[in-house]
Amino acid sequence: MKETHTPSASKSVKQGFYARVAENERNDKKKTVILAAVLCVLAIILLVVATMTANSLGKHVYVYGDRQQRIDKAQAMQNGIQFIDMNALAEFAGIEKTTSGNSVTYSVNNTEATFENGKSQATLNKIEISMPSPAVVKNGYCLIPLSVAKDMLLGVEVNANKNNTVITLNGNNIYMIAKNIEIKYEPNISEGLVEYINSTDPYIFKLVNKQNPVDNTFPEDKDSLLEIPAKYRKKDTIYLYKTALYPLQAMMDAMFSNDIDDVFVTSAYRRYDKQKQLFDGYVEKLMNKGMSYDKAYAEVLKDTALPGQSEHQTGLCIDFMTLSMDELDNTFEDTKAFKWLKDNAWKYGFVLRYPEDKVSITGYSYESWHYRFVGLEVASIMYQTGLCYEEYLEYFEKGE
Repeated sequence: MKETHTPSASKSVKQGFYARVAENERNDKKKTVILAAVLCVLAIILLVVATMTANSLGKHVYVYGDRQQRIDKAQAMQNGIQFIDMNALAEFAGIEKTTSGNSVTYSVNNTEATFENGKSQATLNKIEISMPSPAVVKNGYCLIPLSVAKDMLLGVEVNANKNNTVITLNGNNIYMIAKNIEIKYEPNISEGLVEYINSTDPYIFKLVNKQNPVDNTFPEDKDSLLEIPAKYRKKDTIYLYKTALYPLQAMMDAMFSNDIDDVFVTSAYRRYDKQKQLFDGYVEKLMNKGMSYDKAYAEVLKDTALPGQSEHQTGLCIDFMTLSMDELDNTFEDTKAFKWLKDNAWKYGFVLRYPEDKVSITGYSYESWHYRFVGLEVASIMYQTGLCYEEYLEYFEKGE
């Protein structure tokens, strides 16, 4: 019997055929898209691997915030020492740069560093330091050993691995400091004395000022106060804290050896009640000239500390005079002793405690004669930065 097809059955067969063709086409497109995506991913992976391989073989990558710098391996690694480009680092950190011939000078916050092409010595804040390898100043670079940059920069953090160095800013206060300084003392002093100059005795960092007073029992250890030998004073008896005494003697011996033999200590440790006696005496003197108590009190307070607010009570500071002076005042600034102390006191751990440009911070008028012992490390930083002691404590002890 011959098979027959109705129109509706034929149409159904055709629809099924076209549906299968459309489905096959869709599957083919999916396969093509998937294949293209896989090839694209493989291409990206190969590109990344190739880039990483190329970098690891011939480049060092330095990351400054959102910017990268690639330096040829031959320049970035010299004799087993990794280098960094100070020009790029300075631009990132906002450090001013000045180029002169074969040398580059960088400056920020009153600190200054100079590097010269082919020289293993650099100058930081008038202090010469030695580097493990010479600087390279050419082709727009100033390459210096990475270890030097890490050691001298404060406020800029350098984290390094073999081929990738990441530089970040720690804060707003960036300084360049010479550390681990080898000092040639004049005259020569013993290693034992150097230990006193380098002391880290917690007591020597005691801050006493208007905001940080002490009571009449301070210091508790009165036995730590030693008499300053007669060679260095004019009064009958003057005491100083034991750790500061030997550096003071070495510093004054150095002045004597430089023909500054008219300088002497006129004041050092001062008791609470002695400070009260001085303060009240100055007020009374002004009142005897017709000034009211309130005005006299305010006037004396500009130059003289209230009892408990005087740094002299710590036994860590001294007042200098010379034979040419009639009284303790800023005529000391005109003496050879002052000029010598300005350049050398820090080497013995002493600092000018109340600078002329820091009155608003210290709370006391400029005293060219008043020096405080803080130890070599702190004194060297204060000397190089021009900071007063309050600023040092804020930026380096609390804010670092």
